[in-house]
Amino acid sequence: MQVNQTPVVDRNNRPNVSQRVGLRTFFINDGAYVDPYEISSVQIFKTSDTLSPNSVLGAENLVTSVPLMTFAASGVNYLNEAVHCTITAGTAAGTACENAFDVDNYTPGVTASGIYRMAAGEYVVVLDQTLNLSGWDWTTNTQVAASGCSSVGDYTDIWTVKLAEASKYQVIYNQYALHENTFYVVTEPLMLTSRAKLLNKHVRYNEFIDLKVVTENTLQNKTIPESIQNIFKDSVVTDATIMIKKVNQDPTFDGPFTVVNGEPTQITSDNTLLFSWDVTTTIEAAAAEPGSNFGSPTGTYSVQVTYSILNQQFVSPLSYLTVS
Repeated sequence: MQVNQTPVVDRNNRPNVSQRVGLRTFFINDGAYVDPYEISSVQIFKTSDTLSPNSVLGAENLVTSVPLMTFAASGVNYLNEAVHCTITAGTAAGTACENAFDVDNYTPGVTASGIYRMAAGEYVVVLDQTLNLSGWDWTTNTQVAASGCSSVGDYTDIWTVKLAEASKYQVIYNQYALHENTFYVVTEPLMLTSRAKLLNKHVRYNEFIDLKVVTENTLQNKTIPESIQNIFKDSVVTDATIMIKKVNQDPTFDGPFTVVNGEPTQITSDNTLLFSWDVTTTIEAAAAEPGSNFGSPTGTYSVQVTYSILNQQFVSPLSYLTVS
């Protein structure tokens, strides 16, 4: 995944101890992604220290212990001003730190201890283990350094949020693990094969839908231990992008027309590529190009993904779907 054009490793993609790790959380209400009213902080503890809630939470069920790392709304100095940034602009706090959650503000090494809004209901913090990351924990008035999160093991990220303006603060627990068995040694070149398959075959105009491309990755080396072969079933695909084109079957129309041009995709823990496609917006933009003879927005579209595994780059064959 990418945060403001910066590649990071998702928490479910077996991150190791020397990477930028994206810790995402999705907020859902009644089947829809929604923004909470406020995200006060994100704090990281070792999972072993959170087995008993009383070990990190106080009488009001809020964090009172010193965490290993704290993330807060970007650009807010909690040491000098007790401002809790609301996500909805217009309130006093929301106006005081407008755009504090804007993902465009993320820059490694500058605003790396912020909380960022990727989309409606989708938020991320980046545990950047490529630098000496630190943050200010306003709940304990303590400066903390993320170096305590840089060893192999299981961790818990605790999000302190207000789901609505009138609600109380509450904490949400998530977990992730840092690995060292992502490093391995072999004595011969890896003979890797990869296949990609588009699961979506039919979408409708005006839909905003996730396209899903499943990849199947296999090592052909007979001498490679099964333990290493199993790693290739989990999170080996990187740098995935997608291309979508309108294919005109009517010879009186031009084509093909590019409607999505090399946009990055998300990568799940089982190497499935996900692309959230705003069907109407992208097609209308392509059809509006000056001098184009695009034709009807419905019809046949080709999908092609490009992705990397180790030192190889794979380009999938064209797959086709119908927009009706």
